[in-house]
Amino acid sequence: MSAFGAARLALAAVALVIAGCGSTAMGGEQPPASLDPASPKISADGIAFDTAALTVPANQPFTLVFENREAVPHNVSIYADAARQDRRFEGVVFSGPATRWYPVPALAPGSYVFVCDVHSNMTGSLVAR
Repeated sequence: MSAFGAARLALAAVALVIAGCGSTAMGGEQPPASLDPASPKISADGIAFDTAALTVPANQPFTLVFENREAVPHNVSIYADAARQDRRFEGVVFSGPATRWYPVPALAPGSYVFVCDVHSNMTGSLVAR
């Protein structure tokens, strides 16, 4: 096999590994044009969220504005259960200071848990009503 062929094979293998990671993390670097000024907001600073509870409309998609105020990687994921077995949304992990706009799909009425997947002590409750 030529050096060129070996390089192409290596690149294909890397692409397969990346594609196979299964991550569905989302988060835009720019706010959506239709951003609701009342969109829920969370900030991270000092390895902690600035809020412990959020309320969002049930059965309606929404944009979660997440501001990471420190140079440490964080994200916000939403789980249907405290055991974190049933993820309903996964926000992209990023270092700050920066903001991401997470497009969260509609959640059924009920109680949820939001978590930083990087720092498991960063948690809060989310109620969809």
